[in-house]
Amino acid sequence: MPTPPSTPSSSADRNPVAPIWHTAVFVIGLLGIAYLQHLPSFAAHAAQAPSRVPTYLLTICFELCLLAYVWFLGLKPYKIAMSDIVGGRWSRWGDFWTDVRVAIVFWAAIAAMLLVVSVTLHFSGAEAAKFLLPQTPAEMVIWVVLASTAGFCEEFIFRGYLQRQFLAWTGNRAAAVVLQGLIFGAGHWYQGTKGVVVISIYGMMFGVLAAMRKSLRPGMIQHGAQDMISGLVGHFAAKYHYIHVLRL
Repeated sequence: MPTPPSTPSSSADRNPVAPIWHTAVFVIGLLGIAYLQHLPSFAAHAAQAPSRVPTYLLTICFELCLLAYVWFLGLKPYKIAMSDIVGGRWSRWGDFWTDVRVAIVFWAAIAAMLLVVSVTLHFSGAEAAKFLLPQTPAEMVIWVVLASTAGFCEEFIFRGYLQRQFLAWTGNRAAAVVLQGLIFGAGHWYQGTKGVVVISIYGMMFGVLAAMRKSLRPGMIQHGAQDMISGLVGHFAAKYHYIHVLRL
């Protein structure tokens, strides 16, 4: 069983949480999959499918596989508990509602950023991901599960695992926030170059929140809720022709 290498810093969050090869394989694999999703055939196939449920279920499995890879091959051999990565505690209801309030305030900041960047770059996230929006009641139900899964898994992986790794390697918290944000944005390559820029900034903001709160909990709440509501609002926007969703 490997043990974490020693570092001169006395701060636990500056210790690596996995071996270098583990993170290298993760990043290379993620970028490879993102490249395949960027190909025009990916969006065309998803748009022409009679149901989005298989795509949603496949994405849920993919998120959980990434989480399993990080946990079983990275954190567990280093004796890092999930709670060490997540941080924070809900020992009473007040702790939970504090994180909810932080998530709501952060949501306002995210909305302002997305508005400014989207207008500046002439980019619409709803348009870029329109082929993934739910269209039927069954798709809407699975979408809620997908959004909840993504909220937990992506925050744990990017703002938890990757940000801790980059902090340990660079010794610079700002660099760690930026690097994980760039990789997070690149993982959404299917939304195009402008989408990568916007989502990278989005990921960096979550990184700042995690660093300030020393917890992933507010980010997980906001991330899951925003994905969930965005998909459901996108469904009704498409239904009433505010955006055009690709159909058969």
